[in-house]
Amino acid sequence: MASSKDPIVCHVCGFKNEPNTERCVSCGARLEAVQVEYTAEEEAARANQQEGFSILWVIVAFVIYVALQGFIIGVLPFVIPTYDPQGFAGLAISVAVWFFGGIAVGFISPGKTFLEPAVGALVAAIPTIVYLKWSTPDGFEPSLIAYLVGGAMGVMISLFGAFLGEQGQRMTRGHKK
Repeated sequence: MASSKDPIVCHVCGFKNEPNTERCVSCGARLEAVQVEYTAEEEAARANQQEGFSILWVIVAFVIYVALQGFIIGVLPFVIPTYDPQGFAGLAISVAVWFFGGIAVGFISPGKTFLEPAVGALVAAIPTIVYLKWSTPDGFEPSLIAYLVGGAMGVMISLFGAFLGEQGQRMTRGHKK
């Protein structure tokens, strides 16, 4: 059993709180009076498991992705006439948006919320695919499956970015390792 001077680890987000704290400083969850002891193997298994799901962070991720993708596919072609949002440059910039957007949301969200950016990316992929399919120039018409695969890649890349953001959060904010 933990002594009264040991930090209290939040059961929701894993943040290490000062002893005798009633609510988690990171996520606000009520801290349990009884401490659960885990073996090193159980602790390692729990380290990267998501606990709960927050629609708020799905919305935040969705807004970030839609705003940035809107700029990339809607504004940049007017600013840079040679820019093709469906070419290699457009794909490379989109990959960066999904990846760094996932890192940002994973880092700023409290606790383990790495699924939310992926769900936000999935929802944001829908208007992106619709817009790209609608705005495709004549003579260049990728199949719907090509767009769906591209959207799935965005979801996977954002999930990986969110996981890295969570790792950064744990290293910088005192979360358990």
